[in-house]
Amino acid sequence: MRRSYLITSALLFVLALATGVGALKLQYYTHLGPGPGFFAFWLSVFLGVAALAMAADALYKPQAALPADFFPSRDGLRKIGTVVLALVLVIALLEPLGFRLTMLAMYLALLWSLGQRGWVVVPVISLAGSFGLYQLFVQWLGVPLPIGKLGI
Repeated sequence: MRRSYLITSALLFVLALATGVGALKLQYYTHLGPGPGFFAFWLSVFLGVAALAMAADALYKPQAALPADFFPSRDGLRKIGTVVLALVLVIALLEPLGFRLTMLAMYLALLWSLGQRGWVVVPVISLAGSFGLYQLFVQWLGVPLPIGKLGI
């Protein structure tokens, strides 16, 4: 178990360093307030501290054996793969299809594949998570989200 924690903390620390380097290239503060580098910088700092704390915990805490359910089952691996594939597809389709259609498809696919099969719950959550969040962010908060080539 110690090795898995040390590997994870090392990867998180590398991610924190990469985020910090990227944040230093952005403007930290503007005349309006925090700039684009502000939150990225502090995210990298907190992630780096958490990674170091995780490594220290793994090094100085008594080593325990891996629990029996540490590795996911076949069904668990399928669900993990489904979520990762959905995230990759969202990244690829967000600009061409727009936020509403991409998120609608993602919600429908994920809810169905992860076991939610209700004919009322799935459409309501999917519509609220796609069209409802679009309305909230674009109309009420003024945050621009991708519209897509279809204009939806």
